[in-house]
Amino acid sequence: MADPARVLVIDDEEAICELIEAVAESAGFSARSASTPADIERAIEGRFDLVVLDLSLGEMDGIEVMSRLGSLHRGMPVILVSGADQSLLDTAGRIAEMHKLRVIGTFAKPFSLDVLRTAMSEWSQVSDQAHDPTGPKIMVGPDELLNPDFLHLVYQPKVSTVTGEVTGVEALVRWRHPTHGDVSPSVFVALIEEAGRTSELLDSVMAMAARDRLRYRALKSMPDVSVNISVLDLNDEELPRRAQRMLTEAAPAEAWTFEVTETAPITEAAPALSILTRLRLAGFRLAVDDFGTGSSNYERVLAAPFTELKIDRAMVGRLDIDAAEPDPMVRSGVEVGHSLGLHVVAEGVETPDQFRMVRDIGCDAAQGYLISAPVAPVQIDVALDEWRRKFDFLG
Repeated sequence: MADPARVLVIDDEEAICELIEAVAESAGFSARSASTPADIERAIEGRFDLVVLDLSLGEMDGIEVMSRLGSLHRGMPVILVSGADQSLLDTAGRIAEMHKLRVIGTFAKPFSLDVLRTAMSEWSQVSDQAHDPTGPKIMVGPDELLNPDFLHLVYQPKVSTVTGEVTGVEALVRWRHPTHGDVSPSVFVALIEEAGRTSELLDSVMAMAARDRLRYRALKSMPDVSVNISVLDLNDEELPRRAQRMLTEAAPAEAWTFEVTETAPITEAAPALSILTRLRLAGFRLAVDDFGTGSSNYERVLAAPFTELKIDRAMVGRLDIDAAEPDPMVRSGVEVGHSLGLHVVAEGVETPDQFRMVRDIGCDAAQGYLISAPVAPVQIDVALDEWRRKFDFLG
């Protein structure tokens, strides 16, 4: 019988902790709590599957705790509670997403314990059983981590918001265990980063993308294929030469984009800028990924020779169809991108209303599950045919 999922309750009121622990246990979870700053610091270094976090914690606050949780347990599901108004809770939810946490509910105090129990139960029913945010349940040996038999790529299209035509695809790496199935990227990528093997992963992804582009007709004719590159690889002096050697056999450098993702801070700006500039001189395109979160800020856009700016899904989620004016942060991001001559892409577009809003606000392209989920190379044409039918009805 599987062990029950573990809930960590963080609240400075012990009585509230006891109540929520009781709710969690009645829903079939095991639960523990932390109330003081010292207890909280110790607790968040442990193992758990879900966090219920109060935003007001006396000597500290929930925003601080989110930052620590995000750095220690990327992808951790959280339920946020607070005596503050709903707008503040919504803002805290966006901050949590910027820290790469998964917000599954926000509740303003006082709230019904039955509602909280329902949220926990629903999360338990749909949660990915292969994903333990505080450490994968699947033991992955060092020889398995980059085993080519376990790695494969899927591709998510980007389309013009004006014509609906495909402008490119993003290559996304997946890790599939032969026994346990797919393992969340947030788990295996974090393990690779901890092992200091991100350059090996990048080489594997470039090799697979080049192979796929030579093998599959849909990718041969694709205007652009983008590959994610960690900032941890931006001190690798050989990267520009390896990229030219590995990728240009399949397509010209101008038909490839490197999307710079910040899963760690840039510690040395000069080497990073040098590598990015050399990649651009070789003809590769460069994209700022997840703009609007973390360190994806205006200074970085101004410093490096980027060609594309990708508005983060958390920012796109801020857009409100009923608002009199578009969200100013999203609008300013689009305006900055266009003022620098960058192609602006909205990520995480999941509904027709979001597509219309990002189109109306001036985004050049959109990417997200409305257009297509990430698919295998052989499924790209089918996914794009389905998208064209949707686009005809968007108006």
